[in-house]
Amino acid sequence: MSEYRAIGRIEDAAVAGGAGAGADFTAGEALVQPSLNRITVRGQVHQVEPKVMQVLLLMAARPGHVVGREEFLDTVWAGTLGDDYLLNRAVSELRRIFGDDPRSPRYIETIRKGGYRLLAPIAPARVAMAVPDPRPAPAPGPATAPAQPAPAAPATGRAGAPARAWYLLPLLLAAAAVVAWLAWRDGPVAGDAVDAQWEVQPLTSYVGREVEPALSPDGSRVAFVWDGGGAGGLDVYVKTVGAEDTLNLSRSPGDEHYPLWLPDGRGLLYARVDADGLAVMRVAALGGASTRVLADPQVQAVRGMAISPDGRWLAYAARAAADAPYRIVLAAIDGSERRVLTEPPGGTLGDLDPRFAPDGSYLVFVRATNEVTRDLYRTGLDGGAATRLTFDNRKLNGVAWSPDGRRLLFTSTRSGMYALWSAAPDGSDLRQLALGNEVVQQPATAAGVEAIVFEHWAHRSQLRLVDLESRSPVDAGPFLRSTRWDSSPAWSPDGQRIAFSSNRGGPHAIWVSRSDGREAVQVAGFGGAFIDNPAWSPDGRWIAFDASPDGTSAIYLVAPDGGPPRRVTTGARDARHPAWSRDGRWLYYESNHDGQWRVMAQSLDGGEPVALGDGPGERPRESADGRWLLYARPDTGGIWRMPRLDWARQAPPPATRLDVDLDAGDVDRWVPAAAGILYVRRPQQGPPRLALFDPDSRTRRDLLVLQPGFEGWGFQVSPDQRRLLYSEPLAHESDLRMAVLRKSGSERRAGP
Repeated sequence: MSEYRAIGRIEDAAVAGGAGAGADFTAGEALVQPSLNRITVRGQVHQVEPKVMQVLLLMAARPGHVVGREEFLDTVWAGTLGDDYLLNRAVSELRRIFGDDPRSPRYIETIRKGGYRLLAPIAPARVAMAVPDPRPAPAPGPATAPAQPAPAAPATGRAGAPARAWYLLPLLLAAAAVVAWLAWRDGPVAGDAVDAQWEVQPLTSYVGREVEPALSPDGSRVAFVWDGGGAGGLDVYVKTVGAEDTLNLSRSPGDEHYPLWLPDGRGLLYARVDADGLAVMRVAALGGASTRVLADPQVQAVRGMAISPDGRWLAYAARAAADAPYRIVLAAIDGSERRVLTEPPGGTLGDLDPRFAPDGSYLVFVRATNEVTRDLYRTGLDGGAATRLTFDNRKLNGVAWSPDGRRLLFTSTRSGMYALWSAAPDGSDLRQLALGNEVVQQPATAAGVEAIVFEHWAHRSQLRLVDLESRSPVDAGPFLRSTRWDSSPAWSPDGQRIAFSSNRGGPHAIWVSRSDGREAVQVAGFGGAFIDNPAWSPDGRWIAFDASPDGTSAIYLVAPDGGPPRRVTTGARDARHPAWSRDGRWLYYESNHDGQWRVMAQSLDGGEPVALGDGPGERPRESADGRWLLYARPDTGGIWRMPRLDWARQAPPPATRLDVDLDAGDVDRWVPAAAGILYVRRPQQGPPRLALFDPDSRTRRDLLVLQPGFEGWGFQVSPDQRRLLYSEPLAHESDLRMAVLRKSGSERRAGP
């Protein structure tokens, strides 16, 4: 009886929501009206027997899944003498109406010795009808006069089995129709869809990261990748809007990314990168085996993918090496053609997140100096010079087209915090969308569907302490922690204060506090522009940091009690991660000086910077005794060193590699100490370790076992050598949300 009570509660809620329990829906091109026992296909109306409709409803309740013959008979013919003949006749009638060929089915597939499964995509009728069928409809034939539905079968099961499965589809569709009704209840909005108020609703709430959403062409489903709550790799899933059912489409050992709906909505593409390069896979929207449709063995990583409106072309952001920028590649899905469209400057992150124009004639993409300094650009499909569209020099994480295809949508911190903005296709007429206080990232839309799906992140990072004498973590105290993002800590020379980067006051800024976190105060900020990596001068008079208020990352100085920051580095090349020499005369940093990140030294007395080392280098720091300059290499891993010289008078000597097994991905997880070099060691078996390497004896010992998947960074040793301070993410989760059009209104306008 409890099952019937649960169904009753769901039905009552659906009716109270205004959708009713017999909601119409679409199956492929067919409009299905269960309450009328009516199926309409391309203008042709077909009246069906109640049991034929119930056969369809039973399959549509679990699209893509096999419904066994016994379940059909126990449910549709409950309490009667049903047999295979009646079931076969019902399926044949449905195939006749749909125009379906059982040898090459598009609607109903026969599973030998099993049953049947519905292949056609299911959607609430109101959502699916928001996108009109572009193909011309045939001349309508004579419509069959509506007939009165026959009495329903008794609610008692064949051989005692209760008749219940066919009740479920109207209830699931009713829930989805509630969402659709909220989105379209006020009717279409004249003019720009962005000139409106939007209502934000939760879409997923799973533990872990749900990212990279893609809205189906009819707006009824959302594809995304999910890490399964952190239990494994990223896989592709599809969720019906307004329902909790989720279908897992990929289960490979590696990570899948960037699901894309094919224009007909019946399948998806997604990206997989492994030792063999990039593979673009295709899978049916209802599940099944994946097949490879495109391969690029030169690709080491991808950062975004898009499909053209006609489904013939794929654009993806790819790079062939860890120190190379991402470039936009255009490839024909049939494999007949491939060409590189963009050539970003060397030493930059590169070009990300391509999006085809609604007519497919050009591409919009994000050009990134680094992870936090980005703007929108545009390029034709034949390549050539890219045109810059925005000039914010801020964080930008995702771009899409408005549902009517007339404006660009993108996320930006141009107002200090992440928000969703829109612009004309040429980058003019910037406006902020009214989405309340939502932190919007990676927006996704579908043409003609007045909805925006996006990632909603919960970011949180805290400062951590390790007692090096006892080799154990210690409580940092209540004041050193916050509920926001605190990172990149640095000790003052006397150990009484720390500087760190934080957004606890709004946009990211440089903060200073006592060593226990008390009396925290903001000392430098640029209103949402990138700012990070503070470093104290040896005399405690200055804090160096990097920031990009004008688009180029540069090194700045500010006094510990605040004041106007002073820029140290000049020129068009980026500079980041400052560190002081022990005598306070030089600032070390990394710069994309000649197309790759190189270690540089800048005298505080002025003059030209000096390039150090004979290859790539990052995170330069002097050894504790000041005799050596140390740095990491992201291309090879490990720690490199050279003798400390008077860089103004002596040529930099060659660097040698130390026997430190630091992974290339851990270039910010090491620090010089009096006893050697502290770093994160990741053995092939077991969790990572905090290890100490002694360059003089060339020996290594493990100090502390770290958590599996350790992500702490920004290591700093206290002046008394007793404590290690670093930052570590605590919350790194995301859910998906959907903004639907609520009512006409005005946006807040802002200048570029």
